[in-house]
Amino acid sequence: MSDSTLALTATLAMLVQQTFATYARGVVPVLAPAIGADLDLDPSHAGTYAALASAAAMAGSVAIATPLRRWGGFRVAQAALALAGLGLAIGAPGGVGSIAFGALLVGVGSVVSTPASSHVLARVVPLAQQPLYFSIKQTGVPLGAALTGLLGPAFTEAAGWRGALMLSGLVCAGLAVALQPWRLRFDADRDPTAPLRLTAFGETLLMVWTPALAPISGMAVVYVGLQIVHMTFAVVYLVDVQERSLAGAGALFSLATLIAIPGRVFWGWLGGRLVPTRIVLSGIGLGTAAAFGALAALPRSASDGAILAALLLGSATVMAFHGLMLAELARLAPAGRAGAATGAVLFFVQIGQIVLPALFGLFAAAVGYRAAWAAFAAPALVMAGWLAWRRA
Repeated sequence: MSDSTLALTATLAMLVQQTFATYARGVVPVLAPAIGADLDLDPSHAGTYAALASAAAMAGSVAIATPLRRWGGFRVAQAALALAGLGLAIGAPGGVGSIAFGALLVGVGSVVSTPASSHVLARVVPLAQQPLYFSIKQTGVPLGAALTGLLGPAFTEAAGWRGALMLSGLVCAGLAVALQPWRLRFDADRDPTAPLRLTAFGETLLMVWTPALAPISGMAVVYVGLQIVHMTFAVVYLVDVQERSLAGAGALFSLATLIAIPGRVFWGWLGGRLVPTRIVLSGIGLGTAAAFGALAALPRSASDGAILAALLLGSATVMAFHGLMLAELARLAPAGRAGAATGAVLFFVQIGQIVLPALFGLFAAAVGYRAAWAAFAAPALVMAGWLAWRRA
């Protein structure tokens, strides 16, 4: 198998596992109305499920370093997919407790898939092609989210919500098995004698705050937190301030979000080829700040075209940088530690996902949405400046 074929095969395999790891994370929240009606629960408890999954994800993201060394990134990616599938299947026959326990397994499985795939791609994809290939792999996130909205309800209609969880779990487990023929080729760097050390947790967390990695780590925390702000509050803002119907606001947001898929590929193509990756990431920060500023500047009852333009700018920037971020992490991480560095950054990213949206909500309640959008452009500007200044 040629080097180019090897790189493409690895990318497609990791794209599949990223897609269905994302799918697994979103199934229960999508099916919350059906589950709630059967178990006499308010569907808003989907937020509790997401919180449990995120808490488990934080632990899993820093515990990944030694398993990657011992078993290899490809095996860990398979295990992550199987674990997420098990988390769904466990919830199928039981009640609230089993679904909650399943959330922990889904959270670990879904987050581990990213550092595992980074470990694989950093080893087999040529450095110059990594921004593009990592970005292609990361299109699995929006693809997985789209599949959640398609397959989850379809499975429920055919077999009820319990059947949908079981079928979804079987799909994930089946795909993990289907990836097996490529395992030996892509895990040639594994060390079966590597010890599983708890002390590696602290080492891994500290690694991403070295001078080389700190700007990318800080950027990841801020950009991902702002992404969740964009996803959480854009529709609310359009309804409360722009006086759109919920359906109309949702339609505008969904249409704008579609640009994130080709946007990821475009930034991946641009970064490392024509423009240094870190400069592209800095530009994405400037674009994010401009998008938040545009939302703040919208007059009351703005036209659909003006709203869509602001949302498109946000979707093309703060929702489309992930592949470039992962490629830059892999480039700057110590040799053989791309997956561990990714896991450590994802630990801190979970904090950003919690803190920044909560702060935005408090700020919006105190001074209004327009002022909140304008104020939260500032973190993006700070990160853009840091990245440009500390380019390497």
